[in-house]
Amino acid sequence: MNLVLETPPESLADLILRQVCDHLRVEFGGSLPTDKAYILSCIRAAVSRLDGNKGRLGRCLLTQEWTLYLDCFPTCIELPLPPLQEVIHLKYLDTDGDLQTLDPSAYRVSGAGSWRPEIAPAYGETWPDSRFVADAVQVRFRAGYGDSEENVPPPILQAINVMAAHFYEQRQPIAFSTPHEIPLLACGLIAPFRIYR
Repeated sequence: MNLVLETPPESLADLILRQVCDHLRVEFGGSLPTDKAYILSCIRAAVSRLDGNKGRLGRCLLTQEWTLYLDCFPTCIELPLPPLQEVIHLKYLDTDGDLQTLDPSAYRVSGAGSWRPEIAPAYGETWPDSRFVADAVQVRFRAGYGDSEENVPPPILQAINVMAAHFYEQRQPIAFSTPHEIPLLACGLIAPFRIYR
């Protein structure tokens, strides 16, 4: 299995800068704070710890497109990084080595709003024969809560606030008084949203 980001999301850090500044009690006023660049880097660090394929949540926050590469058709294709918005296309290398696009009527998508969206053959259908090579099956999909920070669940946004504040205040690589990689409050906020596979 190989997972490739095709279309990155909008910058969540830019969208929530004012919210994080309020959380930090940093004056925003009519002008930007003097350490805006550092605050943005703290927010980006917090978002990157949670979002996408390498994120702790195992899900997408804002809308983004990914391609999942598989060596063959499994019984059921489990799509990572919920919430799933849509399957854009499902392609495969046929036995002659030609790239084919599978008609959407030949498969069904279930659990789009769940923690575990899946693609399976439609009723009465079977997966076509594919060439036995690496990355023979390609599933392009769109995932994420939406295009705006307003679509992201409030506990996740609050966890980003807490993490960004932690990074902003703890500027040293090791702080013996607070040895947690992610503050416990943030861990509690994201716990219900984490995907365990």
